[in-house]
This record gives sequence, C-alpha cells and structure tokens, in this order.
Amino acid sequence: MRKTHGYTCRSTAMKQFNESGFTILEVIVSIAVLAIGLLGVAAMQTKAIHSNYFAGVLTEKTSVAEEWMEWLINFSRQNYTIGNDTYNGYERLAALDTYPVGTYTAKKLVCDNTEALKNDLQTWGLRPSPNAERFDDSQLPKLPGRSYSVTWYIDANSPLENTTTIRVETMEGGRAISLTFLVSPAM
Repeated sequence: MRKTHGYTCRSTAMKQFNESGFTILEVIVSIAVLAIGLLGVAAMQTKAIHSNYFAGVLTEKTSVAEEWMEWLINFSRQNYTIGNDTYNGYERLAALDTYPVGTYTAKKLVCDNTEALKNDLQTWGLRPSPNAERFDDSQLPKLPGRSYSVTWYIDANSPLENTTTIRVETMEGGRAISLTFLVSPAM
C-alpha cells in the first residue's frame, strides 16, 4: 500500500475482491420490468382475440343482412298472374307497410326455424311463384348456424311515391347491423 497525501490507497488490495456481476436488487428490478412488459403483451393479445371474434360476428351479421336484402330486391321484381289476379312482388312488399308514410312497419323473422320462417312469409302473402303457396329451402337465404333476429322495417311510398324504403336489421348478441335500401317497380 502506498500513501498519498495522508490517505491510504488500497486499489491493488480491492482488485483482488472486486468481482463482476449483478446484485440481487438489480435482478429483482429487471424481473419486475420484464413481468410488467409481458402483462402488457398478454393484455394486447386478449384484446386482439376479442376484436377478431367481434369482427367475425360483425361480418357474419352483415352477410345475413345482405342476403336478405338481395332476396327482397329479387322478390320485389317478381311479376306473374294467378287466375285473374296479377301478382307483383313490389306491391306485396309495399302492402306489408300498414302505417302512414314516414313510419316503418316492422316484420320480425324467426331465423332459427325454417318452417316458422316459411309460415311467416306465407302469412304475409309472399309467394315464390304462381304454382306454390310456400317457399322451399332453396328459395330462401341460407340461415346461419347462430340464432339471429332479422327484422324488416318497411316504409311504403317513402321517400317518393312508388318507392319503398326497406331496412334489414340483423341482431345477435345484443348488437344490431342495419342495411337500408330502396325498391320500386321501376328498379
């Protein structure tokens, strides 16, 4: 040991006991930081899984609403004669509206039971053709595996005379998807 200005310098003695490494406190702090980071990633994964599920349900509901919209548009274009009566799909759809212009008439479909759906359509006076009283499965939109509530909101002569506004609302799990479109005899 050497003396410098009255102090003893132990640099050579300290070098013998100076070992490199981490203290227990540094290890605990780094593990805590890592755990907090992993919890954040786990929370993001949970949110991503939930969002993907919601997006899938939303897509399926939109698809069901689009299928019914296309079915209603095609149905409104049907024209044929039964006996002395001329059958017009547009007029049949417009006749479902029993409220004044500007107020929708709601027609709720039972979409988890094909027979109940066919009965509803027959009760409302909707026919597939001159030779048939009821629709068969091939003439209806394919029903999804889930139990959906599908409601048609019909407002005849709105926004113009001979134009019917139809909103198709599909609901499953408490959230609804709506598609609104117009049909008329000229379309």
